[in-house]
Amino acid sequence: MGVQGFQEYLEKRCPGAAIPVDLLKLGRTAGRQHHHPGPLPLPPPARILIDADSGLQRLYGGYQTDWVCGGEWNAMLGYLSALSQACLYQGGLELVVVFNGTLGKERWPEWARRAQGQRQTAQLIVNHVGSKATPPPRAWFLPPACLSHCVRLAMFRFRVRVVQTLEDHHQEVLSLYRDFGFCGLIAQDSEFALCNVPAYFSSHALKLSWNGKNLTTHQYLLSEAARQLGLKTQQLPCFAALLGRYSTFRKYSYLKFHILC
Repeated sequence: MGVQGFQEYLEKRCPGAAIPVDLLKLGRTAGRQHHHPGPLPLPPPARILIDADSGLQRLYGGYQTDWVCGGEWNAMLGYLSALSQACLYQGGLELVVVFNGTLGKERWPEWARRAQGQRQTAQLIVNHVGSKATPPPRAWFLPPACLSHCVRLAMFRFRVRVVQTLEDHHQEVLSLYRDFGFCGLIAQDSEFALCNVPAYFSSHALKLSWNGKNLTTHQYLLSEAARQLGLKTQQLPCFAALLGRYSTFRKYSYLKFHILC
């Protein structure tokens, strides 16, 4: 399976490990649980961390085929405005978006493979439009290189807190999640799943309803995935360390192997 195959395993080969949820409903429920009658101040909103690196496609929010003719930037701004307002006013959620600013050398081969795949997808799109004169399939969605910067500026405009990682993106996101009391992580990355994040939600399935009252996605039940693998949830980082390849799990391999396995 490999480290990068674990996300696909969760989605396609692990029945019962992904359940539909409404994040706004979860936020309202958490707010009622912390509500105190009387003159006490209202509790702070529940905070959700979003990994922009794996969620750009859904943060755009528009029709994927628009990118063939340059993209609908006004539609993207409208969607992000509706998303931020729905989270804060409808669900009592505070969004924090993390952007990848790292240049780790150990990730360069991975970046090269991803760039090669994007070039092949771009060629497929050009051939499709040239031969059939119709929009390409949504599965070929290829965001422009500037999308990350545009989403970041839009988040600033709508007063959504933005964080940028500097050295190791995955480790810094996990540290941010655990050290600052976030209620959930929205991402689509095997490395986050294998680090046993308590509340792990799908960024690819993220969908805001037209009236802004529902923000639905899938929650991955890592305990169910671990059970079907014959493991405990605490053993997932060790399992990833044995699979090898990425440094995110190095700190787990020796410190926890003899305790958990």
